[in-house]
Amino acid sequence: MQKVAILAAVTLALSASSALAVSQAVRKACSADYAAYCSNYKVGTAKLKSCMKAHSHMLTEECVHALGQSNEVTAQDIRDYKAGR
Repeated sequence: MQKVAILAAVTLALSASSALAVSQAVRKACSADYAAYCSNYKVGTAKLKSCMKAHSHMLTEECVHALGQSNEVTAQDIRDYKAGR
């Protein structure tokens, strides 16, 4: 599992140049969630956002918080994530 988390962190770091790149805080907070649920999608893509939303009820509180703090999701998205929608 640790190797998967490291691989996800490296993948996220390398994807930082994407036009829709996520913040460093989100990469750090969500790397385990990304690795567990959505690693087959490129960071910064609409498909990844859809995947994370589909798994929102399983995201860690740390990840959801970082997404909200970075303004990469809306307050309504956070309410939806917490409600599992």
